[in-house]
Amino acid sequence: MARMLRGTKLDPSIINAFFKRWRLDTHTFHLPCGECTITLEDINLQLGLPVDWDVVMGPVVSVD
Repeated sequence: MARMLRGTKLDPSIINAFFKRWRLDTHTFHLPCGECTITLEDINLQLGLPVDWDVVMGPVVSVD
């Protein structure tokens, strides 16, 4: 995972702000501009993570 996020800066204050706005019952973020959800396409575009392979259903062991 760390290799996939190389070059990405994770800001704890932004993560905390999104965490506080997450609504578990609707699986959306409640922002001042309205509701927002994250799609698999967003994950692909923002993080470069592939979303078209097999589903991972358990622990993943990295050899790095």
